[in-house]
Amino acid sequence: MQTLDQERYVATLRQWAEWARAYASRQTYRPDWSAVDALVEAARLRLLEDASALRELLDRSRNQLKLVDPLVYDLGVHRWLSADREESYSDWLAWVLERLKDAAAVLRLLGIEDLVSMCEGQPYRVERETGVEEGLPESAGRIDLLIHFGEPLVALVGVEVKTWDQSYEKQRGYLRSLRKYRCLVRGVLVANVEVSRRDLHGFRLRRWKEVSMAMRRAIAAYVRGSHEPAIAAMMLGFVAAIEQNLLGLGTTGARRAAKGLPTFFPQGLADYLRKTLEGDSC
Repeated sequence: MQTLDQERYVATLRQWAEWARAYASRQTYRPDWSAVDALVEAARLRLLEDASALRELLDRSRNQLKLVDPLVYDLGVHRWLSADREESYSDWLAWVLERLKDAAAVLRLLGIEDLVSMCEGQPYRVERETGVEEGLPESAGRIDLLIHFGEPLVALVGVEVKTWDQSYEKQRGYLRSLRKYRCLVRGVLVANVEVSRRDLHGFRLRRWKEVSMAMRRAIAAYVRGSHEPAIAAMMLGFVAAIEQNLLGLGTTGARRAAKGLPTFFPQGLADYLRKTLEGDSC
């Protein structure tokens, strides 16, 4: 049963309905979308121009690598190389460094330019999870990668690999342990974040972006001097994992650009490829 107020509301609604039938225009209006169409077309042309510039860089990369650029294929999503699997990244990095078969290329990839002239042409070997006397205080440790240059030994490079972990205390002990050898010693921390000088504990910081750019150049040199495209393709698969999982450089934009389609792509992607191709540092 309706109350007096409810009856008044219903009557008001009926009155408005009658007025609408009596006075509403019978003409049907069609919205004018021309302004929106103009905006969409302007955006399409701009995105097409950007995609064309990116496609040119991808073509240059393909000519340099003799393979399709890894950003064009979704090679980084495999669970084995997700960002939280540091051991997998250490394994792959060790494998790539071994396959390069070039001591100077390995040192440049790790950013240790000051040892290049001394170790160039020297034999080297890469060890994984090498035990050392000291990691944390009063405790032995295992360093992710240990690279021996020269026979007899000329230099040792210890490498710690980080993709998400941000504990660096063991590095001081690692460096003390390595300095007991009678050779030149360097420590490199490969990470994706800024690390203070104090937290480096004598190691040098090498960012994953720098590693991936240097690895692209090293692979291009490997391809020029080798007839093992399958090995080069596997190396580029690791580059793809770094770029897509750790650096956030997705593949959708690059794939569309490669097909000549207008597209959005991550800010800095074209600059990243350009610097890699031209040999500039990031």
